[in-house]
Amino acid sequence: MNPNNVFIGLCLAFMAFTASLHAQGLVFLPAGDPIEIAPNSYGNKAIRMAMNAAGEPVIAFGTNAHLYVTKWDAAIEGFAEPTEIDITENVFMSDAEGPRLASQGDYVVLTYQLSGQWATGARSVHSTDGGVTWSEPVAMAPNATEDHFMPCVGIDEIGNPFAGVKLGNNPATVYEGILRSPDGGNTWLDAVNASASADGNAVCECCPSLPFWAEGRYYDLVRNNNSNLRDFWLMSSGDGVDWDAAIDVDPLDWMISSCPASGPTVTGPVGESKYLVSFMSAAGASGQSRVYVSQVDLAADGGAGAWDLTESVTVSQFDNATQNVPVLAQWNGSDEPLVALAWEQNTGGYDIQLALSQGNDWNFTDVAQNLTEGWTGQHRRPAVAFSTGDFEEPILHVAWQHSSSGTVYYMTGTIGEPSIVNSFASPEPQIIHESDGVRIHLTEGWTNAQWSVWDISGRLVENGVYNGYESVWIGNIVLPHHAIISIESPNGARWAQPIKR
Repeated sequence: MNPNNVFIGLCLAFMAFTASLHAQGLVFLPAGDPIEIAPNSYGNKAIRMAMNAAGEPVIAFGTNAHLYVTKWDAAIEGFAEPTEIDITENVFMSDAEGPRLASQGDYVVLTYQLSGQWATGARSVHSTDGGVTWSEPVAMAPNATEDHFMPCVGIDEIGNPFAGVKLGNNPATVYEGILRSPDGGNTWLDAVNASASADGNAVCECCPSLPFWAEGRYYDLVRNNNSNLRDFWLMSSGDGVDWDAAIDVDPLDWMISSCPASGPTVTGPVGESKYLVSFMSAAGASGQSRVYVSQVDLAADGGAGAWDLTESVTVSQFDNATQNVPVLAQWNGSDEPLVALAWEQNTGGYDIQLALSQGNDWNFTDVAQNLTEGWTGQHRRPAVAFSTGDFEEPILHVAWQHSSSGTVYYMTGTIGEPSIVNSFASPEPQIIHESDGVRIHLTEGWTNAQWSVWDISGRLVENGVYNGYESVWIGNIVLPHHAIISIESPNGARWAQPIKR
C-alpha cells in the first residue's frame, strides 16, 4: 500500500459509504484495511505524525519510559523498524502530556520530557533527512531551577524550532514559557514569558500548547487558567522574544477546577489570513465534552489576530456522545483548501470520527464519518496529515491508538469527489441574508426536512419542518449573532452551515 498512490473504484466508494453520505459530499475513501506500524511491544502511547519532503509519514510513539520513531519505507511498502530515542533515559510517556513532533520539509524535530526531571529534563532531537537518522538529545533548559514541563514544538520560517513549556512549580501561577533555538535545535535559549498578556495569573498546567509560525509571526495556542476559567487563548510575538499580544479564541468559558489534559490544533490559511483552531470543551449545552472549531483572522490588529466565530462539530448528528483530541490537517493542492478534522468519540465505545470541508466557506457541523466502525476494539487519539499522490490527488494519512491490541493503527485513502456523492443527494440549500433575518432556499428534494437553528454552544434555538414552499424564513428576533443552521431530510441527508448576522 503506497501511501501516495491510492486507487479506489467508484463501486467501492458506493458500497462502503452510501449509507453515510452527506449533502456536502466529501468522504474519505480508504485504500484498504488499517495496518499495525509495529508490534505491541513498542506500545501505542503519545502518537504524533508529521510528513517529510517526500510525503512520507514520520510517526513518534512509545510505551512507558520508551520513545520510538518510525517512517514509511517505500522499499518495503511499510514502516521501518522503530528507532528508540534517548535509549538510556526514562522518557515521560503520556498521551496528553507526552512528546511532540513537527516538520518542515526534511527537517523534523521531536521534543519530550525525562520523567522526574521536571526542571532540566526537557529534551529535543532532530532529523535533517526526513526521519531516517536522528541527532543526539539536546537539553533544552539545562540550567533551569523551576519546572519547564511538557515541551511542545513548532518551527519558524527559517527552520529553527521553538517550544512552549509550562514554567513554574506552583499550578496557581504557572505560565507559558517559550524556548527558542537559534541553530536548528543544537542549542536553546532561555525561556521568555509568552502568557503575560492573557487574563489571570496562570495557564492550564497539564494541557499541551501548540506553537506555530504563520503570517510572518510567532504564535502559541494555550489553554489559559483564569481562576478555573480554562479557555483557549492565542499568544503572539513579532520576534519570538516579546510576547505582547493575546486574544481569547474560545467563547465557551469552561469553568473547571481540574486540568482537562486536552490541547488545541490549528491549520490555515483558509481564506486570506484566516486560520482554524479546534479544541475540546464541556461548556456547551450538552454538558458533555465536545469538539469546537474557531476561526481567527491573523491579519487583524497588526498581527495580534481577532476571533471571528466558533461552531460545534455536532448539533444534531449525535444525541449522546463525548468527543476529545481533535486534530486538523490541510491540503493545498487545488484552488480551494481541503481541511480534515478528526477526533475520538465515545458513544458506548471509542471510534475515530472525521469531518471534511473544502473551500473558504468551511463547515464541519454534523458531517462526521465514522472511520473505524468496521473494526473491533477501542479506537482513540487520532493523528492526521495530508500528502499529494502520484496523480496530484489528496492523500489523507490517519494513525490512531488501537487500545485492544496495544498497537498503533495506520491507513491511507483519498477524498471522494463531490460530483460522485452529489448524484445521490439533493442540491445544497442556499442561505440569503436579508436586513431582518435570513432566508433558506431549498429544492423539492428537501421536502419534509427538519431545519434547526443552534447557538455556538450547541443549544437549540428554533426549529421547524420545510413544507415544500420556496424557502424558510428565520427572523433576527430568534437568530443569534453567531449561529449554526442545520437541515436533515427524511432520507438521511444532512447539511449545516455557520452564519454571522
